[in-house]
Amino acid sequence: MKYVDLSINPQNYEEFINMILLLKKFNYEIIGMESSLINNDILKIAKDNSINIIKRNYFKVSNKEELNRTLKSYSKESLLVIEPENDSILNTISQIKAIKAIRINPEKNIRINKSIKNLFNINKNGIIEISLRQLINNNDMFLWKEIGNLLKNIVKLGIRFYVVSDATNIFELWHPVHVKSLFEILGIDYTYAILSMTTYPNYAIASLNK
Repeated sequence: MKYVDLSINPQNYEEFINMILLLKKFNYEIIGMESSLINNDILKIAKDNSINIIKRNYFKVSNKEELNRTLKSYSKESLLVIEPENDSILNTISQIKAIKAIRINPEKNIRINKSIKNLFNINKNGIIEISLRQLINNNDMFLWKEIGNLLKNIVKLGIRFYVVSDATNIFELWHPVHVKSLFEILGIDYTYAILSMTTYPNYAIASLNK
């Protein structure tokens, strides 16, 4: 089985090479990186290791003014990922087709409910991105509980979602087996862990040119 991690952020070129080699061992075939980090050398190393790179642009927005600036400035060929800072702006971005994924930070207390699901259904483009990086070396049980509750709620509502590592080095990458174990620890069927690393992120990519 081949996997997808739509967000890695290598500290430098040497670290990128190390990460690519490990990602290949983990059976990842698609990764995402900020478009500003990608150059011909990066693309060649990835291609030589049978890994495809997706350009992405990630922004945090708290109001419509920031959102409008973002929509004017992002790279149109990139996967546009927006993290809402509040519930109000979440309702707005859920209706915009240019936004290919919405990142939800469990620490922001953003509420995912049936209204958001309905907006996703109308838009026919909704998918949620969740970063696992904050769980690394973190024993904050409140955070673990919040991420568990967030995932359970998304699954209950039937909303597509995918997970990313946001890794800056090889020690922050997630082996797919560890992601499956994480879901089981959080009380979520590991089948959703597989979907969150395969089918669902591919859905986000497939909508890039729509």
